[in-house]
Amino acid sequence: MSESFQEPVVLSNTYWTDEELTSAIRAYLDMLRAELNGEAYSKAEINRQLRAGALATRTKGSIEFRMQNISAALYELKMPWIAGYLPAKNIGSAVKEKMIELLRANGVEFLEPYVPTSDHEELACKVTSLRKQALAARPLGSFQPAMVSKIATSYVRDPAVKAWVLQIAGGTCEGCDTAAPFVALDGLPYLEVHHVMPLSSHGSDTTTNAVALCPNCHRRCHSSIDREEFKLSLYQKIPRLIVEVPGMD
Repeated sequence: MSESFQEPVVLSNTYWTDEELTSAIRAYLDMLRAELNGEAYSKAEINRQLRAGALATRTKGSIEFRMQNISAALYELKMPWIAGYLPAKNIGSAVKEKMIELLRANGVEFLEPYVPTSDHEELACKVTSLRKQALAARPLGSFQPAMVSKIATSYVRDPAVKAWVLQIAGGTCEGCDTAAPFVALDGLPYLEVHHVMPLSSHGSDTTTNAVALCPNCHRRCHSSIDREEFKLSLYQKIPRLIVEVPGMD
């Protein structure tokens, strides 16, 4: 049997065992799967079920706090977390390490495709994986994508943002309204995602700054004599886009 985790819990005078933490984590991951799949669930009902079973000695508030600890651990892993459970602030390093350990032991792999990456091949694989499942929730993305310096500088991209934009386009270029020019090796219509305000100009990696374009329209954004006019036409045509101001270095 694993050794108990010696960390005090709010509203309780006893320590949480690994078995109790595991019960909370499994319930949390079930809720998170439902949320990502667009399925309805009740946090209050699941809390009640836990108190009626595996966590019978715990209060409603202590379970809620534990769920926020789990969100904090997922935030540390750069993975999605349940919107209704904001990551707990000032979570201790020991608590965080224990949560991460138990998350990895209880099937958190299904969240790996959501982890941002700067590797283009890895990004492509993650986007394909996410596009082949329905992205029920609109991803938050990152308003300040991190940079990774290698031989050249590239930006850490959110695969869920790219997959969502491509799904919304439905195989049709959002610039010229023509069908994707071909089906790619992954079996999906080939379109390219373009940041209307470039990341290099401090544009955000969000759904409100990204469009799905055919290769011709994408190159038009970068290389044509009317690229500024074309950019303005995208803002006028696509309601979700929000005009961003280029940042200064």
